[in-house]
Amino acid sequence: MQRRLTTILIADVVGYSRLMEVDEQGTFETLQKHLNEAILPQIAERGGDVIKHMGDGLLAEFASVVDAVNCAMAIQRDMAERVRDVREDRRIVFRIGVHLGDVISEDGDIHGDGVNVAARLETLAEPGTIAISRAVLDQVENRIDVGLRDLGPSHVKNISRPIHAYLLNPSEPGAVRSMPPRTRRRLVLPVLAVLLLALGGIAFWQFAPRDQGRADIAIVRREADSLPGLAVLPFENLSGTSDQDYLADGITQDLITDLAKVSGLIVISRESSFTFRDLQSNPTHVAEDLGVRYVVKGSLRRAGNRIRINAQLIDSETGAHIWAERYDREMEDIFALQDDVRTRIVAALQVELTPEEAETLAQSLTDNPAAYDAYLRALQQESYFTKEGTEAAIRYYHEALALDPGFTVARARLATVYTVLADFNWSPDLQATLELALNLAREAVAQNANLPIAHWAMARVYTRDEYWDTDKAIASLRRAIEIDPNYADAYAMLGNTLQFAGRAEEGIEQVETAMRLNPHFPFWYHFALGANQFQLTRYDAARDSFENAIARNPSWRSSHRFLISTLGHLGERDDAEWQMEELRALGFDATLSTWPSKYQDETYRERFFEGLRKAGIPEN
Repeated sequence: MQRRLTTILIADVVGYSRLMEVDEQGTFETLQKHLNEAILPQIAERGGDVIKHMGDGLLAEFASVVDAVNCAMAIQRDMAERVRDVREDRRIVFRIGVHLGDVISEDGDIHGDGVNVAARLETLAEPGTIAISRAVLDQVENRIDVGLRDLGPSHVKNISRPIHAYLLNPSEPGAVRSMPPRTRRRLVLPVLAVLLLALGGIAFWQFAPRDQGRADIAIVRREADSLPGLAVLPFENLSGTSDQDYLADGITQDLITDLAKVSGLIVISRESSFTFRDLQSNPTHVAEDLGVRYVVKGSLRRAGNRIRINAQLIDSETGAHIWAERYDREMEDIFALQDDVRTRIVAALQVELTPEEAETLAQSLTDNPAAYDAYLRALQQESYFTKEGTEAAIRYYHEALALDPGFTVARARLATVYTVLADFNWSPDLQATLELALNLAREAVAQNANLPIAHWAMARVYTRDEYWDTDKAIASLRRAIEIDPNYADAYAMLGNTLQFAGRAEEGIEQVETAMRLNPHFPFWYHFALGANQFQLTRYDAARDSFENAIARNPSWRSSHRFLISTLGHLGERDDAEWQMEELRALGFDATLSTWPSKYQDETYRERFFEGLRKAGIPEN
C-alpha cells in the first residue's frame, strides 16, 4: 500500500440504466466504440492512466492537473460532435469529475478520500460538463478561458465536509494553458499546504469517511468466522430522478438492519457497504474488500404509487446468483416486499433463526406508508451530518411519529439525532437536548425492548460528561449487541467504554470485532483501540493507533491527549511537546490539575497522568 498525490478523473454515462433498458446490445456496443475511438485515445495522448472501467464509466489518473482538465474538455467536445445527429433519448452523454487529492495505491487500483471526492464531483456535473474541485481550480484558475460557474459548497453522501465544486462548460472554445516549469515548482508547496488542511476535516464517531490504512483491516480479518459473511450494497435508484434516492437508500439500510439481527450471519455495517454507493463495482472485488463471501445487490424504480425492485444474492467465490427476484408492487405493499426479500436471503443461505429472532423480524416497523416515507426521508437527511440536515431529520421523524405514534424505530432514531445535535453543539440548550434524547430512548425501550438503536441512543447519552455513567453505558451497549450481533459501532463504543472501567483486554476484543464488521471504519475506532493498548502498556502499538486517529481527524483533542501520555511513557518528550502545541492550536492549554479524567480504575487513571508528567505537562 502506497499513498500519493494525484489528479483523479471519473467519467460516467448519464442515464445508462435507462439506455440499457431501451436497447441493451446497441447501447453496450456504442459505448465501447466511443471508449475505443474517442475517450481512451484522449487519455493516453495526455499521459493519463486508466485505472479501471466501471460498467458505464471509468476512473483515470494524471500526473498533471492541466492535462487532466484539458483531457476532460476534449472528451466532452468530441462526444458532443459524435452524438449531434443521434436521437436525444439514445445519446450517450458523460458527466466528468476532476479532483486533485491524496489516494491509496494498491495492486494497480487507487482508492481513498481523493477518489471519493472525484466520484461525488462527477454527480454534481451537468450532462456534458465537468465539475472540478477547489484544489483543481487553484491550479488552473488564472489560465483558463472557458466558461466557469461556481456551484458553491455541496453536501454529498458519505463525505462529512461540504465539497466546493465549479462547473466547466466545454461547449465554449478555449483550453487550460500550461505554466512555465519554474512557476509550477513555486506553487507546489502552497498547494500541498492547502490540500493538507483540506484533508484534515472534522468527523466524529461514525460520521467519518472511508479512507484508512488497509493494514488495520488485515489485523482484524480473522479466518475463525465460520458464519456466512454478507454485504448488502446500496440499491440503485433507476427512477430517473434523484428525488427517489432516499427510498433506495432507506430500503437498503432497513435490509442491513434486519439481517444484522440474525446471529447466524456476519453482516457488514452500513458505513462500509455504502462506500460503494454510485460505484459500478464487481461483486467479487467488493466481497474481497469487505472480507465476506456473499453480496446482495439490487435496484429500485418508482413510478407514482408503483414500485419495482430487483434483488440478487451473489456468491463471490463462484460468481453464481444464488437467488434473484423481481417484485412489482404498490407502495402500500412495501412492508410485505421487504419481509419477502429478507426471508428469501436467509433461506438461500440456509441460516436457521432462533425463536426470538423470528419473532423480532416478524415485527413490522409501521403499517402506515406515509409515516414510513417520512422516516426514510429522515434517514437521508440524517446521513448528511450537517446542522440543516440534522434539523430536517428531526422534523421528518416528528412527522412520522405524528402519523404513527407507535412507530418505535422512528422514536429511537429521533433520540440518536438529538445526541448528534448535542455532539456538534448545534443546540442552544445542551442539557435539554440530551434529556430529550434520553427520554425518547427510554420511551422506545419501553415500547419495544428489542430495538438496538434505542439502547445505543441511551449509551450515547451516558458517555457524555453531563450524564457520565460507565455501568449504564456498558449495560445499554451489551443489550444492543445481544439484539444485533452485527452492530459494529456498538462493539467499538463498548470497547472504548470498557477501558474507562479498567477492562482493557476485553476492550481490545470488542474493538477488533467492530473492525471486522466495519472494514472501512472511522477514525474513532483507531482511538478506542489505542486507548486499550495504552492501558495494557503496549505503548508502541498505542502510539501507532493514536497517530492513525489523528491522521484521520486532527481536530479531535482526545487523540492528542492520549498520544502525549503515550510519548511520555516512551521518553519522547520532544514529540510530546509537538503534540501539546497541536492541542494549543486547537484552543486547549491544560495542566494536570485541569485535565479531565473519567477513569473508575485507579491504576488506569494513574497510568494516564504518569505519562503526562513524564511528557512535561505542568501540575498547575
